[in-house]
Amino acid sequence: MRVLLLGCGNVGANVARQLVPRHPELECVVGDLDQGNAEKLAAELGPRVRGVRADVLDAACLDELLDGVDLVFNAVGPFYRCAVPVIEAALRARVDYIDINDDHDVAEKLFLDPSWHQRALAAGIKLIIGCGSTPGLTNVMAKLLADRLDKVREIHLATAVPFMPEALSPAVVDHMVHITAGEVMQFIDGEYRQMPGWGGRLEVPYAAPFKAYPSFFIGHGETVTLPHFIKGLDQVTNRIAFFPEAGSQVWRSLLDLGLGSSEVIDGLGISPLKFLTHHLASEAGRKSLAVDLSDEPWAVATRVEVVGERNGAEIRNVLEYHINLPVTASEDSTADPTPTCARLVIEAWLAGKVSGQGLLAPEVCLDAEAYVHAFACESGATFISTENQVKRHLHA
Repeated sequence: MRVLLLGCGNVGANVARQLVPRHPELECVVGDLDQGNAEKLAAELGPRVRGVRADVLDAACLDELLDGVDLVFNAVGPFYRCAVPVIEAALRARVDYIDINDDHDVAEKLFLDPSWHQRALAAGIKLIIGCGSTPGLTNVMAKLLADRLDKVREIHLATAVPFMPEALSPAVVDHMVHITAGEVMQFIDGEYRQMPGWGGRLEVPYAAPFKAYPSFFIGHGETVTLPHFIKGLDQVTNRIAFFPEAGSQVWRSLLDLGLGSSEVIDGLGISPLKFLTHHLASEAGRKSLAVDLSDEPWAVATRVEVVGERNGAEIRNVLEYHINLPVTASEDSTADPTPTCARLVIEAWLAGKVSGQGLLAPEVCLDAEAYVHAFACESGATFISTENQVKRHLHA
């Protein structure tokens, strides 16, 4: 069994670090635009792993790499530039595909155009999109809660993260700007609607040690795929909060100042976004944008709320998980939940436990109970579940 792992950045490398020791039966190829990074990771992982140069924007390069491969996993971002070319190559090679796409417009392109599903069916493959922590685990958490109800009307997702601009890599800054600036897809009143990024302010309550934080619309795949696969929904929204609130205010200011623009400034030779990524990594940037985190938890919280009916009563189910951040810089692959989430999907595929064919998302092709349980056991995350009956006897 040969698996091609594309992308040797933090997430891609840590997926490989988790996967290879657990599966001695696999022949793995790790690919990166920087061949040196790929070869260094391969040497770390042992003789069953080979490092190669992989340019995901070069169709001929991809065709060569996918020849003889059983599965390709794509961790090359930003996905709004790098997902579709690899998907096209997987279709040409008739190779199953898994990624951690977290850009809303990729999900829109794929799931709102039925031709992608038809092409995958014709090729006899699975294209499994958005298999990280969010989207990915969040989708499965939503499905787990939805399965406990007779009818589901609303799904609301939210994430709260400490504002640490110095920890944002250039790729993460690019992604964060992309999903918070301009318009982002939400599912409102039974329709897909473009809403203002970083709009839709809502105080979202979290369990202790977190609290309620003002949260804002982001563009993620969940608002596209959940209404696609869970019928009868009226609302699906996704929001994010930086905490403390001063962090969200700083981010709003950066967007309002146009620092997320990728257009090159005449006479300067770089774009505002390029400047921003360098400024955030500089000593001056760290000092000028720092906020006081001393009274905040050193952790990330993700919250999924599902509202629907059971036995004629309106029920609100909430499932939340908290995961601690490392105290010091570390290559620990469990500090970020995304590699663990992705590796669990790859392992489900290896075990023949990914159901369906064609274009898929985690909520439709994974066993929700088993997946969430496996993540909880392996990640050390704290899960908090609550259920409230909002109103009795909706129907006379």
